Amino acid sequence: MSSGIVISQVAVSHEKPVDREKTCPLLLRVFCANGRHNAMMEYSNRNGGSVPANELQMYTWLDCTLRELTSLIKEVNPDARRRGTTFDFAIVSPDKMSSRFSTREIGNTMNGQRGIDDSKTLQQCKFEVGDFVDVAITMPGGQRRFGGYGRDREFGGPRGDFERRRSPVRSGDRERF
Repeated sequence: MSSGIVISQVAVSHEKPVDREKTCPLLLRVFCANGRHNAMMEYSNRNGGSVPANELQMYTWLDCTLRELTSLIKEVNPDARRRGTTFDFAIVSPDKMSSRFSTREIGNTMNGQRGIDDSKTLQQCKFEVGDFVDVAITMPGGQRRFGGYGRDREFGGPRGDFERRRSPVRSGDRERF
């Protein structure tokens, strides 16, 4: 017999809001590349550690959204301000068991259109202090080349499903940012 109580099978994240007045920001190391993500072999823990040369350093909080990161990147990259430019975000994390790095894609944003990933926060994406953010910036009409990492791109082969992974545009949201 059923008692009439429904228990949700969906885990709901209850994030604590970050008080930006009282909480010290973290240093976020962001690596941008045009049309592709940086290759995983550019990130290394060996020989004192190395990272790609195209680094942006910004101070922010764990409640920073992908849209906020997009705005910060556009401040220093005038070419990325064009309407229709796409920003694909990935988190690059050191593997705790080896000297390698792992990556996972977390979302994308587009200039001039709102998408479902715009309001994702670093905290929701399971970002940890010490991780890097890798951003592939694709200009309007440009073809995206893959950087040779990810689950099924271990050896640099294309996946071919890039368009399917795009964040859909919310209906009615076509305003300028």
